[in-house]
Amino acid sequence: MMAYSLHHCHHLQSETEFMAELLVALAYRRILRRERTYRDPLDPLAVSDEHLIKHYKFPRQEILRLCEELRPSIERPTNRSHAIPCHTQVLVALGFYTSGNLQSSVGNSTGLSQTSVSRVINKVTDALFKKGLTEIRMPKDAISINKTKRNFCMVDNFPDVVGLIDCTHIPIKTPIANERKYVNQKNVHSLNIQVVCNSEMLIGNFVAKYPGGARDAFIWSNSTLHKRFEVGDFGDAYLLGDSDYPLQPFLLTPFHHPVTAAQERYNRSHKKTRDIIDKTFDILKSRFRCLHQARGYLNYEPGKC
Repeated sequence: MMAYSLHHCHHLQSETEFMAELLVALAYRRILRRERTYRDPLDPLAVSDEHLIKHYKFPRQEILRLCEELRPSIERPTNRSHAIPCHTQVLVALGFYTSGNLQSSVGNSTGLSQTSVSRVINKVTDALFKKGLTEIRMPKDAISINKTKRNFCMVDNFPDVVGLIDCTHIPIKTPIANERKYVNQKNVHSLNIQVVCNSEMLIGNFVAKYPGGARDAFIWSNSTLHKRFEVGDFGDAYLLGDSDYPLQPFLLTPFHHPVTAAQERYNRSHKKTRDIIDKTFDILKSRFRCLHQARGYLNYEPGKC
């Protein structure tokens, strides 16, 4: 009888232990389902500069510097184990920008879901955009303006130039609202982006809110930079633009039909100097393939591009 009682108690204890283990396992599964732990496969300190430059177009020190600058915006303090590290978010976004691949492809290479990749790209892009609004700027004092003029003059002796202006089209998916406004002259849906750069191909100003159907001259005439030139913020300095722009006291364009040797020299110097902004666009689109038409188009609505 005692033996039976001991056996029965042992059986009950085994059942109790089994049920406890089962409850623990079920609870653990619920936790995993609710909070997936993200094991980070990306570490900029664990791979070579060659790998980083090939896949992300930046050397290690620049990626780490960018991580530190963006950290306050994209990495919030949390005790949750599945938070995605700052450097992973930056590399995921750079991987998308530089490859132009679908978000699902980027996710497959990082172990993140497409939803997580989308969220990361949006967060990093917003942080970069806000950073650009404060750090991308034209020369604003006499010393920096005169330095910019001297650098431009060294290109082909064109004096008093403070910037080169042009627009470039970024293909986007067909928008739902106001679809026809986004069709450009090549019958492609796009955004028309205005850019001003200096002789070193550094961007000093941009406007990225107009549809592909907007003319370059319209974007310029409605820009804040145009108003700044009108009120004399840049003194006697000029911008150089192509024939899509109007000739203005602060914006010089080519002669349509040069008839004198001086006009031909002016056009040659104007073109050679202005070639710099074409090279700027080429480099920008070759480095960030998501902007290049060869990769298709940005698969976003205009407001998110």
